[in-house]
Amino acid sequence: MRENGVPIIVVEPRGTSSTCPMCSFKLIENSYRRLKCSRCGFEADRDTVAVLNIEKRALIQMWGALTPLNVPQMTDVNPNR
Repeated sequence: MRENGVPIIVVEPRGTSSTCPMCSFKLIENSYRRLKCSRCGFEADRDTVAVLNIEKRALIQMWGALTPLNVPQMTDVNPNR
């Protein structure tokens, strides 16, 4: 499905604000609207968590398996080679 040439990905929103976007573990409430992962220590507002999880689900639908979000970026590549 496309709208104005942009693909539309439908994502099931259930559970997007209660699972960790880094390790997929169940989040616990740390304070009002703030959630924390007891496994990896990730902490954010529940709306931010939901956005990250929805984005992750959409990318998986589009491209398949993703590399983990905590993979370090390559820094030894010289772009002028």
